[in-house]
Amino acid sequence: MIKLPDNFEIDKYGLHARFVREEDAEFIVRIRTNVNLSRYIHKIDADVEKQRQWIRTYKAREHAGVDYYFIFFYNGKPVGLNRIYDIREDGTFICGSFVFDSPDYKMASFASWIIVREIAFEVLGLRLQDDYIGTHKDNRSVLTIQKMMGSKQYGEREDENGTYIISRLTKEDFYANKAKIEHMLPKN
Repeated sequence: MIKLPDNFEIDKYGLHARFVREEDAEFIVRIRTNVNLSRYIHKIDADVEKQRQWIRTYKAREHAGVDYYFIFFYNGKPVGLNRIYDIREDGTFICGSFVFDSPDYKMASFASWIIVREIAFEVLGLRLQDDYIGTHKDNRSVLTIQKMMGSKQYGEREDENGTYIISRLTKEDFYANKAKIEHMLPKN
């Protein structure tokens, strides 16, 4: 399996993305504990030092090539987070945990949605070409994006945070539908 280099960065659709670092802990805590922004993702502790410790642990998974946690910047300002994680030898993976606060670039979350899948499919070359997605059933905006991109719903699961719709996005469906959102994004 291909691994991303430790210094991986990408500039696309007006965003700059790189792996999270310990110095990003304060931003991560601020955005992930904002009730309005993170109500549909798993909760984290509001302790910045605990977040730094989590990042140190995460870095081992990043180095092993099983988890990539990206921070996205617009005009040099951090605006959001997105992940590729649970990467398995059979090529399956999950994209998610994305949360954005980008009033100056309303489409940043859409752009990151495309970017992380392009990284998974094009850079990492994941073999099964499947992105399994679990989305809270009340998160209508994300479910709408997923539908636009060609995700197929195939089940539900329950946990302490509620009901999640489980969808699958194939590489073929992603590329067949990507232009529906891509035309609304900056071209860089």
